[in-house]
Amino acid sequence: MDIDFVKKSFYDGFSLNRKRGIKVKKDFKVFVADIDGTLAAKGEMLMPHTKTALEKLHEQGVLIGVATGRPLDSRVLAKPGEWELSFDFDFAIGMNGGDLWEKGSDEIEHFYLLERTVVKEILEMLSEFDINAIVYEKGYDQIACLRMDPFMVESQARNRSNVEVGDIERLSRYDTGKIEVHCSGKEKERILAKIAKHQSGKWAIMQTFAIEDAFTIEFLDPRINKGMGLEKFAQRNQIPLEEIIAFGDMENDIPLLEKAGWGVCLANGSSQTKEKADAVTDYTVDEDGLGRYLEAHIL
Repeated sequence: MDIDFVKKSFYDGFSLNRKRGIKVKKDFKVFVADIDGTLAAKGEMLMPHTKTALEKLHEQGVLIGVATGRPLDSRVLAKPGEWELSFDFDFAIGMNGGDLWEKGSDEIEHFYLLERTVVKEILEMLSEFDINAIVYEKGYDQIACLRMDPFMVESQARNRSNVEVGDIERLSRYDTGKIEVHCSGKEKERILAKIAKHQSGKWAIMQTFAIEDAFTIEFLDPRINKGMGLEKFAQRNQIPLEEIIAFGDMENDIPLLEKAGWGVCLANGSSQTKEKADAVTDYTVDEDGLGRYLEAHIL
């Protein structure tokens, strides 16, 4: 078994208008990109070409934003300073579309939270497996998880998070934007088979990370995706979606690429995302792929 049922229930609802072979326009008003694996390798600084390209876009008056699966908090909004950019983000989309922030606002909006009864239902469904489940209660400031594994130890140290370890009852105490589930690669087939048998209109799932011995899936309200968050931002600011260029690498970026006027997948991206994108970069994120693409086709 593979993740076809996941794609049919989530990814395949998004079908880009194929534009390959058409020369990309250069006068976009908005730039938006996923962070990890797209703008930069996870936890890393911007590569030189990418940093320079973003500065040039900003100088040209292009609005700069990010769209991440991370919960929005000060850590995401402080990225421009961490990356030594000369400007702040104009907007940010978090929780795969469930969070939205715009420059000048002190508030982060939250959309379509998973109800705590649904959180409990999902965790009970997966209770037979050797997983770690994580819920973000106040961004990275307050996190609850089933156990402290190496990932959580590293994440806590990097984000200076308050992490509380608990059982299913503890993790389902509050409504939440998403449930992040880390799984062993050895159990992937069994876990996906169990999820396939218990599909529900109350939630959708997406795979956000995968290597041979580990993978990550996320459960969220089926109305939530990065494209929804981008559309809300565009409508409020009266910006045609055709005036937006977007970059991503994984399946959770497909709705973002679909909504934007031009959607680009990084060379290190998943096969599903490359298939849906309007273009694919020649270089990976570790090879400064995003910046090199902007220099070659936009700037």
